Amino acid sequence: MSGVQERRWQPLLEQWVIISAASSGRPWSGATVADTKPQQPVHDPDCYLCPGVTRASDVVNPDYTAPMAFNNDFASLAASDAITAESDNTDDLCRKAPSNGVCRVLCWSPQHNTTLANLSEQEMIQVAGLWQQEYATLSAKPDIYNVLIFENKGTETGVSNLHPHGQVYATGFVTETAQRMRDSQQRYRQLHGKPLLQTLVARPEYHEALLVERTADFVTIVPYAARFAYETWVVPTRHVNSIAQLSNAELAELALVYQRQAKRYDVLFERSSPNVTLLHNAPCDKHDGNADWCFHIAMQPPLRDPEKLKYLAGFESGSANIINPVPPEVAASQLRQCDEASRAQALIS
Repeated sequence: MSGVQERRWQPLLEQWVIISAASSGRPWSGATVADTKPQQPVHDPDCYLCPGVTRASDVVNPDYTAPMAFNNDFASLAASDAITAESDNTDDLCRKAPSNGVCRVLCWSPQHNTTLANLSEQEMIQVAGLWQQEYATLSAKPDIYNVLIFENKGTETGVSNLHPHGQVYATGFVTETAQRMRDSQQRYRQLHGKPLLQTLVARPEYHEALLVERTADFVTIVPYAARFAYETWVVPTRHVNSIAQLSNAELAELALVYQRQAKRYDVLFERSSPNVTLLHNAPCDKHDGNADWCFHIAMQPPLRDPEKLKYLAGFESGSANIINPVPPEVAASQLRQCDEASRAQALIS
């Protein structure tokens, strides 16, 4: 397995991924990203996301004590009542359309120096409740067609503020990735009569070699065609379209399953691991393919080891063929071992 070099099919995106363990042994004299960030304070008066601080927009944050959300002061999308662009499809080479939607900021905690991995269990469950509430509220708006909840964690992901937070982009259009994922899941259901993701994780590979954790209602797996070295998916064992369809008990379980995976990354990379988290909920337009969508969470740390980032350079950017230098079966094994390391550390301390 360590010398595997092959292409694997990613069924959700319907793209090939190159698995090339040989590339991981390549001599490296490029940039490294050792964790040298100074320890953060519990409260930073210069942080726009801390309680009681005046943001750049002159809005004062409340003295919040639980997860909080607000509209982004510098939104990338235009509010419905402020749209200036009009659709123009008269020229196939220069078409345009409005980029309307809602951008939200989600503060996980009032404490500036924490992460989702370090929250108490109850605090993490509150965060999951905010995820569910934001999706339910925004997806109900008639001018919103797609709701993507995400977190960019760590300076390596380009995040502009280190306070523990995520974002929501609720768009008046269905994003390209969501369209690809919806089409693939609808086609699979039409051909096989079963949901794609639940069928996928029922395969033998996901009970052993690619399994990280299995609970009553969720599985954490490394995808067979992972696009990032230590990419994982958290998938419900029953078919639900969105986080809004989870019961209170399932939502609490999801929160803790997610948190355990975030902790594994911290153990694996021996630091507070950078990560991109994507909550893939069904689009909320009227498309009949939304019923075939399987909710799941994708976690995509940008590291290939504790000091090296995974860059998408010439070949990958120019070909849309991602090269993963860590075989997914190896990644899953290493992540499972992180549980043992965590337990050992807990006994020592």
